[in-house]
Amino acid sequence: MKICYSVAMNLFIAYRFLFSRYNLSFISIISKVSIIGLMLGVGILITVLSVMNGFEKELRDKILGFTSHVNIYPHNHITSDQIISIIKSQEEIVSYSFINRDEELISSDSVSNYPVIFHSVSSEQEKLTTNISDMIIMGDFSLNKSTDVIIGTVLANNLNVSIGDKISITNYKKNFKNNIMTIKGIFDSGINEYNARFMYGNKSNYVPAKNFSYIKLRLKDALQASNISRNLFDSHSLITSNWTETHNALFQAINNEKRVMFIILTLIIAIAAFNIISSLSLLVMNKQKDIAILMSIGLKASTIRSIFLMQGIIIGLLGISFGVILGLLLSININEIVTFAEGIFNISLISPDIYHLDKVPHIITKSDIYNVISIALLLVVMSSIYPAMKASRKLPIQSLNI
Repeated sequence: MKICYSVAMNLFIAYRFLFSRYNLSFISIISKVSIIGLMLGVGILITVLSVMNGFEKELRDKILGFTSHVNIYPHNHITSDQIISIIKSQEEIVSYSFINRDEELISSDSVSNYPVIFHSVSSEQEKLTTNISDMIIMGDFSLNKSTDVIIGTVLANNLNVSIGDKISITNYKKNFKNNIMTIKGIFDSGINEYNARFMYGNKSNYVPAKNFSYIKLRLKDALQASNISRNLFDSHSLITSNWTETHNALFQAINNEKRVMFIILTLIIAIAAFNIISSLSLLVMNKQKDIAILMSIGLKASTIRSIFLMQGIIIGLLGISFGVILGLLLSININEIVTFAEGIFNISLISPDIYHLDKVPHIITKSDIYNVISIALLLVVMSSIYPAMKASRKLPIQSLNI
């Protein structure tokens, strides 16, 4: 009870010192600047992290919706039927699709020898294993005829073709029975690389029917891809890869960018936090006689330190609290803010041709908010220590001029 009373009394004195109407206006201005700086730093950092989280999730969903979670590659001592049997025995695997992948050159009436990556598939298996059928923007994904093909939007534009047009494959490897094909559908995966290079055709037009380049696997939980891939190798000696490996560089780059942005924006918080040193130091000078009176009536130096430390924490908590609210408001309304900025400055901040997004994605996570608050509080406490120590070192007789 005595400890609670002491803390409450110290907090009351800290509040009175900080918000006293007798404070110099200059000190008050610096305190307000510190609060505003902390608010802006915390708010912007939370907003940037939430937007980057949103972009990362959008990119991951697009990649996982278009490609496979796990790939199985041919094995000299394991037949296709045996691999299918192994796949069906795994409860975590939802579906599979056999893929024959070739690098080919295709031509249209307008363009010759355009490089593409051709996938010979079963349309039914591919529909179950990826979300490509949901990405069709023209035509459909039913490869009913052996010469039907599906191409990406960028590829269609580059070749100047549309639904029903004919294209020809160089077929220098003699892998296709018929090298004149008809465009049955056009997809938009949301990823420029896939839209520009990938195309799909009916596997019945592929000559070496018993061979496959790899088998796509779709899992119940894509985040378990590494474990399942490792288990297939350890238990059945299957050669595998998974999306965390094939796209590791991309997602590692995104994480590195998040770390760099976090560090850079934390510097803004640090600058605002260190303004507390200035405001509290000036407050100590302004309150020397008050400090001397408190010490002369029996307050210990440690109590004086705690009072000024609380003042810094009060400033910090105000700035951080307002910053969290600002960050949440900016994150929730980021799409409207971007749209408004684009209208004002007549620029495109989020180009739909590049990002394939109709709005700015954002994901606010508790862990990001906790991390930002923790670092901001740490910087605030560090900034408050020096003025608090300085306040407790003055002797009452020096301050009172006795």
